[in-house]
Parts: sequence; C-alpha cells; structure tokens
Amino acid sequence: MQSMSQSPLFSKHLPSAARMRFLVVSVLILAVLVAGCGRVQTADDEYEQTLEQIDSIQEYLGEREIYELNPEDMAWLEREFATLAQRVERMEDASSLPLGLDRVAEFGSARYRSMMEMLEVAALLAESGQIIANIANESMTALDEQGFRFDPQDDGETWLEVIHRRDSEIDEALLIMDEALTRRDKIDESELPGRVQGNLYRIDQMIEDFGSQIELAQQREMAYEALGIDEQRRYLVLFQNPTELRPTGGFVGTITVLELHRGQISSYEFQDVYDISRAYSRVTSHEIEPPWAISEYVRPDKLQFQDANWWPNFPDSASMLIEMADASGWPELHGVAAVQPETFQDLIDVAGEIEVEVDGETRTITSDNLLEESERQRRVQRETGEGETGHKEVIELIGEVLIDQLSLGDRDDLIPAVLMMFDRLDQRDMQAYHEDENVQQFLEERNWAGLLEPQPDTPTLSTIFANVTGLKTSLAMQPTMDLYFEPDDEDDSVNVTATISLEHTGAAGGDPFYEGFQRYWIDVNLPENATLLDSSVDAVEDPDASSGGAYVVNLHVETTEEITIEFSMPITERLLLRRQPGLVTMYGGIEQSGCDEVVEYWGDRDIVLLLDGSCPEIEWIEE
Repeated sequence: MQSMSQSPLFSKHLPSAARMRFLVVSVLILAVLVAGCGRVQTADDEYEQTLEQIDSIQEYLGEREIYELNPEDMAWLEREFATLAQRVERMEDASSLPLGLDRVAEFGSARYRSMMEMLEVAALLAESGQIIANIANESMTALDEQGFRFDPQDDGETWLEVIHRRDSEIDEALLIMDEALTRRDKIDESELPGRVQGNLYRIDQMIEDFGSQIELAQQREMAYEALGIDEQRRYLVLFQNPTELRPTGGFVGTITVLELHRGQISSYEFQDVYDISRAYSRVTSHEIEPPWAISEYVRPDKLQFQDANWWPNFPDSASMLIEMADASGWPELHGVAAVQPETFQDLIDVAGEIEVEVDGETRTITSDNLLEESERQRRVQRETGEGETGHKEVIELIGEVLIDQLSLGDRDDLIPAVLMMFDRLDQRDMQAYHEDENVQQFLEERNWAGLLEPQPDTPTLSTIFANVTGLKTSLAMQPTMDLYFEPDDEDDSVNVTATISLEHTGAAGGDPFYEGFQRYWIDVNLPENATLLDSSVDAVEDPDASSGGAYVVNLHVETTEEITIEFSMPITERLLLRRQPGLVTMYGGIEQSGCDEVVEYWGDRDIVLLLDGSCPEIEWIEE
C-alpha cells in the first residue's frame, strides 16, 4: 500500500511547500471538526432542554389567560423567559462555526442559515416575552392593590398608570416581536432538519399567542384616552329594553352616567330616562323635529330624549343624545354605550347570583331570570296595584349591585367580564360611540360602533324594525326574511326578491301590554347602487326612509303579515345581512335561480352571503 506522500495526487501535482501548507490546513480542519462534535453535542443538549422548557411553560399556563396569573406566577414566567433567552444564546454559540467558517457556511448552506435564523427568532421572542411579563406583573400587582374603583384618598399608581409609565418599553417589545415575525416568515422550513421541522410549531404557537396581544397593545393610546389617564371621562350608558323594540335595540328606560379616571370607575349614577327627558323638555331654545314614525304614532311636538336612539346607525343616535344632554345643562359627555339584556346576563354569569331587596322581599337575580325579574314588578303592579318600588328602580338596584360586585371584586371576575363585553360588542349586543375621532375610528374598525354598514367594502342589506305602540309586545313578534336571487348577466345585475314576514306569537286573552296589538315601522336599507323595483305594500311618506322604503305593518294577535320587496343591484360576490340588536332572531331561506338548494340561515349575528357560485353559500363572520 502506498503512503500518502507517495500518492500521485500529492507528489505529482503539489510542490513541497504546498504539500506542507495543505497538511497544516488539514490538521486545522480536523481540529475544527473535533471541536464541532463537542459543539453539536452542546447545541443538541440545549435544544432538548429548550423544548422541555417551552413545554413546561405551556403546561404551566395551560388554558389560563395572563390576567389569571398572580404576581408569583408572573415572576416565574419572567424568569423562565430569561432562562429561555440564555439557552437560545448558548445554542447560537454552540451552532456558530469558528475561524470565519460561519461566513462560508452562511453563503454555502441554506440549512445553516435557516437554523441560525430560527434560533434568532426564538431569542427575540424570549426577549420580548421577558419584557412583557415584567410589565404585566407590575400592572396586575397594581390592579390587585388599587382595584378598579377610584379612591380619592389613595394616590397609589393604578394598573393603567403603570402601563402608561412603561409605554416606551412596550414599544420596544413590540418592535422586537415585529422583527421576530419578519424573520420567521423568511425561514425556509424545507431546509431545516426533520426533527427541527417537527418542533417548529412551538415557535409558531408562541408567535400566535403574542400576535393576539400585539393588536391590543398597539391600541393603548385609545385606552389611555377612553379610560381617562389624565382627565376624567364621562359616559352615558343606555339600557335598551327589547320588549319595546327600537332601531338601535330597544326603548331606553334606564340610563347610567359612568365616570372613569386613571383606568378606574370614579362614580356612577343610575337614573330614570324621564328625569333627563323632563329637563330637556323645559329647554325651548333647542327643539328637534321628531322622525316621521315618532311624530305620527308617539308624540308630534318635538323629539324627546327617550326617543333619540331612533337612528339605526348608532353614531347618529349617540351624537344626538350627547347634543340633547348638553342642551339640558349636563356636564360634558365623552361617549355613549348601548347595552342589551344579553350583556347583563353574561355579567351576572361572571359575578354570580345577585340579591336585591324589593318592597321588603329578597329577590335572587340570575342570568336565566333577569328578563322576567326586570318586568316582574311592572306585572305585579298592573295585576294588583301593589308595590312601592317601580319597575325601573328594580333595574337600577340590579345594576348597582352588579357594578359593585364586579368593580370591588378581584380581577378573576373583572377581566373575564370585560372580555365578555368585547364578545357582546362583536355581536352588537353592545354598541359604543366616542367623541374622540381616533377612539371612534378604532371602534368602527373593530365593528363595535353599531354602524348601519359594518363592512365598507361589502354591500349590506338591513331591515330595521321599531315598535311604535308604546306597548312591551316585541318579544311576541317572530320575523323571517326569505331571499331569492336571479342574476341578469346581460346588464351585470341581479334581481332580488325579499319576502319579510312578521308573525304575532302572542296568545289571545293574554295581557295586552305584553301580548297585544303591535305596530311596526320597518325601514329597508338596500345595498349601495341598488334600485327599488316594486313592493307588495305601499311605502309610507317618510322623508328619512332608506333606499328600500319605509313601511308600517299592523299586527294583531295570532296573525301573520307579509311584505315582498323587489330590487335590482349590481352583481356582487358578497352580500352582508346586518343583524339588528334587540330583534327576536330572524331566520329564513336563500334561493338562487338555477340552483335546487335552499340555504337556511339563522341571523343571531351578521352573516355574509357568498354569491359567486351556482348556489349561494353562507360565510359566517368570525367571532
């Protein structure tokens, strides 16, 4: 066997000096490879420990939200993120190539680049997580200590003030997270080792968890304004009664003026709506002509405060209420919120049963009996003439106890209650308006503002119902709406037939106040650029009627009335059916010419019809 020095490869093609340099380089490469084996083992150990730590964090958190963690939990989480950052740094050190070979690998190995990029993403996430955990810890500690009720004798820093003070650090964490997201998108997963690919979901899950928080964190300027970080903010809260349906959700019988300062409730006061209505009625210098249906069937003189939620586009009603309150001499209002009973029911689910004293009797209020108990006092007084406490006073008692239980309780109840209100805003069982244009823009973008056209880029069909009898009969009316689409390819339009049916489900011989005669004003708002072709019932001469016309339907007990409306609209791939808050859930069927299927819908929230196929489909808007 020939020695290497006698091999033609070396002896023939390399001079002596070159052979020596080659041997030296070979020894150095061998040394690097030997060292690399140790580095690989170190990186591998750190990799396994990192996976175990991530699993440990996820197992510890489980399904808990960040607000459910106590200060000890937060401190532990902060330490874990710090340890995670150190481990990733050691993996980076162990994975980097010495002697400048990292640059060679960077340009020559896609796998090496992808691995190092993944480690950098993990390091960035660990760093931002450490910052956020620290801020959350301090903020939640302040919430536990200071609570959600403002105490003028306590000048301790509130949870909102902690966040405001550390605002620049939040920006720093958001920038780090943004860089992590950018780097993650650039990773070529196919170049990663199989084992690493299989565990990449852990990083993606962490990014997803962070992502849901980033959106809210980016809107904190709106929170500072809305929650009164510098100055007190005052809001009018409307409690809408769907038993007497109105365009925004129901007749307003009870209101609350809620004041917030430094992220806490500084005061609240429940009032009968007629208290402010009487104050406004005495103002002769500010008179507003009532809408046609109010003037025709309710009161003809001037618009009263309790009727000012007439405009289904909630910002219009809210701004009108603020204008009237200002004319009545009220302190400045910064916004308006409208609340449906469903929101109250959710809050009671969180707070637990409520006990109130009514005429010497203790009544237990639950989410299941809220509506019944809200009307019980009125029923008792109608049937017996007894009872000193008024119907609206009972609602005020329930509201006061509920606010006290939630705002004076711990965050385990308070924060879930806030999150439930977010859900109700999504469904339009709460609607909000703010005088600050930036806050209002945020509300509209989140579809929390009660807009008549919730999605500007999607044509909308809405039917608005209002009970104009003054009776509490609306829950005994079941509406349906069937739609039939007939595309006309010649002029790129589609003819639509909407059949609206109203069934009186009350019983003959029942209490007429709750089950008697109903009269509905119905306003039909057609999609943009649609043209009304015909209707089976003549539209009323309402000067403010929408594009599909306004109609009046008289509905007697155990009868059904129907309106058919035909209109033409430009061909569209999507059509939104807007849900009216307070309306008994509308349902119906959707048909299209050339399609044998009938698509049924249940309108407990906005739905979008997909009209780009041979048959219509439903795309439910995500919760």
